[in-house]
Amino acid sequence: MIKGFSVFVSVGILSAATAALAADTTHRKMGRIKSVDLMQHVITLDDGSTYKAARGVNLKRIKPGERVTVTTSGFGGTVEASAITPTVD
Repeated sequence: MIKGFSVFVSVGILSAATAALAADTTHRKMGRIKSVDLMQHVITLDDGSTYKAARGVNLKRIKPGERVTVTTSGFGGTVEASAITPTVD
């Protein structure tokens, strides 16, 4: 009885840990656009950080020098810019 319970608890703990690792995380960062690479679908901010834009993010409207907020989302080990919005100076 105790052995069966300990196996049940162990499976529950492992399942919770796996779900926590796969959880969606969102972060925001403000900066000025340094460059936009339309072929690679990547932007670079003035601090040197680069972000691969997710599908559906329109990079054609983003211009170097523009101040933006980059919202990144991660799931399953992949982090992408899910939104890039203009920020007021």
